[in-house]
Parts: sequence; structure tokens; C-alpha cells
Amino acid sequence: MSIQILDCTLRDGGYINDWKFGRKTIRSILDKLEQAHIDIIECGFLTGMVRDAECSLFPSAAAIEELLPKRERSAMFVAMIAIGEKELHPSKLEPYHGKGIEGVRLTFHKEEISRAVSWAEILMEKGYKVFMQPVGTVFYSDMELLQLVERMNALGPYAFYIVDTLGSMYRNDVSHRFYLIDKNMRPEIHLGFHGHNNLQLAFSNAQVLGKIQTKRTLILDASVYGMGRGAGNLPTELITQYINKNIASRYDASLVMDIYDDYIAAIRKEYEWGYTMPYHIAASHVCHPNYATYLINRRTLTMKDIEKIIQSIPAQYRVLYDRRLIEQLYTQFQSRKIDDSAAVEEISRLIEGRKILLLAPGRSLAAKYETILDFIETVKPFVISVNFVDAKYHMDACFVSNHKRMDTIEQEIHRLGQVRAILTSNIPGGSEGCLYVDYDRYTNDDEVVSDNAGLMLLKLLRRCGARGVYLAGFDGFHLRHNGNYYSEELNFTVDEAQVQEKRSRIRRQLQELSESMRIAFLTPSIYEQEEPNVPLHSV
Repeated sequence: MSIQILDCTLRDGGYINDWKFGRKTIRSILDKLEQAHIDIIECGFLTGMVRDAECSLFPSAAAIEELLPKRERSAMFVAMIAIGEKELHPSKLEPYHGKGIEGVRLTFHKEEISRAVSWAEILMEKGYKVFMQPVGTVFYSDMELLQLVERMNALGPYAFYIVDTLGSMYRNDVSHRFYLIDKNMRPEIHLGFHGHNNLQLAFSNAQVLGKIQTKRTLILDASVYGMGRGAGNLPTELITQYINKNIASRYDASLVMDIYDDYIAAIRKEYEWGYTMPYHIAASHVCHPNYATYLINRRTLTMKDIEKIIQSIPAQYRVLYDRRLIEQLYTQFQSRKIDDSAAVEEISRLIEGRKILLLAPGRSLAAKYETILDFIETVKPFVISVNFVDAKYHMDACFVSNHKRMDTIEQEIHRLGQVRAILTSNIPGGSEGCLYVDYDRYTNDDEVVSDNAGLMLLKLLRRCGARGVYLAGFDGFHLRHNGNYYSEELNFTVDEAQVQEKRSRIRRQLQELSESMRIAFLTPSIYEQEEPNVPLHSV
């Protein structure tokens, strides 16, 4: 067997940073990969949706040619057209003239096979080597796969792929499909494998294929440091080193690691990719990883919760991501309709005639600790914490709407017997004495922050008759992951788009709430109004 490596860092890796590598970086990565003797190098997408010349999204082959190494080259340079995603009709692509990209990778879904074949014919007529890549090969039955192979035999592309879109294929799944295709496809057609690392199997599956005895050429897709959407891909540095040690010394793996050191490491500091438990769960249930991404980004669910929701996704919706569906399933899972009138009456009694101080776990809790403690000792408010407990703040109650947080603080709540637990109805297993309130009643209509705990508690207190509250630790989200919480145990990474969006949405909800109850910030907050704070004791 002849094995070739195809590096897709600039294309598949672009899902991480919106393809914003920068022209100088793109040119350097292409040059270093070629010097490392990578066989096939994917430059990015060919698409009609180009917005920025600094991205690895290209409107033409000529735009890519400008970035290719000017010396004599040994690698084949290719680009991808994704039918239905970032497509560029092949009729708009100039003919191959021997100097630019040599091949085009064409991805398509099962219902797009006929369209893909016709597009491939146009590309081949223009002189390009065509790589046919059926999305989600695991969803083809043996008969469907054989029928597709017959169409490939008639078409005669340069390569045909096994695409593990969801990262759900084990070695037997991969080898079974390889043998089925290998025995029935024309021998001159290369067979490729594009793996994802949801189950940590991209590298091992590549090794399994590399050991199969066949005369056919095998192409293994990889990216530097596995850079790619979700759980990422087969790392180029791993597979090149493996081939060097076990098959033949052909690649300069040190240059691949230079690419990581010079460019990818900086991206990795800002963005995350790679194996995670939610992606493992999604792959285990043969489900699109974006469902797991949505659920983990809610930051309210345990892993068991995430698995239950993913299990509830109907089979016909698992291949392609449906944002509306997962929003509905999340809401349904969280919804636990209850009559909370008794709990509301009890909370109303507890806060009657007292100032109210709400504590969120922002960093200002530590920075302004003395101010907060002085306020508590002077005013003697009813103190309610939000999704955390800490005895040094003299809390009277703890409001919890987040199952994930409840798992970590439940024992602490029990230990601090004087702290009354107020739980929303989506939290299971509260102990005796807990006050349960209806989850649905205190969410809002803004999907991005619909179940923000601070907003939910404010709505609950408004129903309990509170005319005003003081807020401490409601700092607002910051870009640095360690800039959001007073305790390192509570920190998590957030990205810029999420931060800006959440700030805007929460601010809007607070403004609406302030129309019916007075809200004063005891510690600095990005949600604070420009006018001075409400004077002490006036709320």
C-alpha cells in the first residue's frame, strides 16, 4: 500500500478561528507543509462567500495561486467546495493551467449525490483532480455504499473517501467499509479517510488502515495539532512521525511542529478544540457534535443531563445540526412545572421588612469583601447567594437553578445548615427544607440568557413582593476566563462573541426588571447604569 498525507489545517482548522489566519500566515503554513514533504496540502475553501482577503476562503483558483510557494513544488495543492455550505459552482472556476491548485475536494450529503457527480464532471473537464467525499459515510448502508461506489467507478475521480463526520467509527466500522470499497472500486481510484477525534480514535483508525494489505493508494487527512471543529482531527505531527518510524522516513515532522509553535499555539490560547466528554457522548450516539457544543455552552447541565438530551434526538435529525430542535429539547428537559405558591409565600415571609442583598460569584466579591461585610453588618439584609455558597458572607439562603453547580455545592449547603436552599424545579433530589420554585415561570423569552440564574432570582423576588435589591458580585462576563469569578473553582473559558452577546442581553433584561423594582449595585458591574448608584439603605 502507498500512503499519502493530506493536511487540512487551513480548511478544517478554519472552523476554529473563522478562517482568519492572515495572508502571511497562510503563505508560511503552505510553504512549511510543502518543505515538510506533505503529499497533499489543502489551502482552504473555494466559495462565493468570501468576506476577508486575510481568510483561507477563496473566490477563485487564482486567489490561491498567489499564496503558493514560488519554487518548484513536489506537493499537490487542493481546495474544497462544500455543496450546501460554502459552495462555489464549478462553472465559475477557471480551468487548471498547471501552476495553481491541482485538485478540488467535493463534499456532499446523501441527497446531493447526483448534483455532486455532475459538479465533479465539470471540474474534471476543467482539468482538476477530484476528491469525492460523502459526508457521514457511517450513515450509508452496505447496499447504498456499493451503489455509490458504482457511480464512482463510472465517474473515475482521483479519490473517494470514507468520512467519519461525527467521529463515531470504531476500527471495525472503518475496516469494514474499507474492504467493501476496496474490493469493488476501480484500483486506480485512491481511497481516503477523514477522521474526527470525538472518541480519541482518529490516530488508531489511521494506523488500522495503514496496515491493510492492498495495492490501492491510501490518503489520510490530518491537521496540525488536530486543529478542527469540535473534537478536532488526526494530528499531522503524529501521523507523519508514525509513518517515518514504521513505514518509511519521508516527512520532516519538525517543520510541522514549527507550524504549531509559530502559529497554532497562539490560536490554541484563544480557542479550544479537541476531545471532551460532550463530544464523546455525541459520537457514542452517532450525533452531530454541534448538539453537544450547544448543551455544554449552556453551562447548566451535568454530563448525564447532556447524554439524556442527546439520546432524545430523533434519528432523522442526528446527522445534520438543527439549532431549533436542540433549543426545544433543552427547554423541555429543564421544564418541570410545579405549583410553587407555598414556596413563594415562605420566601415572601423571610424577606418581609428587610433589605435584600444578592451575591453573585464575580471577582468583586473578593476585591470588595470589606465593603460587602460592612454592609451586611450595618444593614442586616437578607442575603441570598446565586449558584454558590461561602460561609464568610453570612448567607441566609442560596438560590440554585443550575444542575451542574448543584452537584458541586450540594454537600456544602447541607453542611451549612442555616443556609436555606431555594431550588428551581429542574434541580433533582433536594433535601428536606428546600424551597422549590417553578423553573419555567422565572425564565425569560431571550434564548441566549433565558435561564440566567441572577435574572431568574430577580423575577422570583419581584413575585415575592420585593421592591428593590442590592447586587454584589454581578460583575458581568469578561474575556479572560479567570476574570469572571472570585473563586478559581468556578471559572470557565468564554469567547468574545459570547461575552459581547451575553452582556448586551443581560443588560437589556436588567433594564426591564428595573422598571418594576429598584436595583442598586454594591460592587462595580458592567451592567451598572451611568447615573450614580442608588444611595445606601434607599432600596
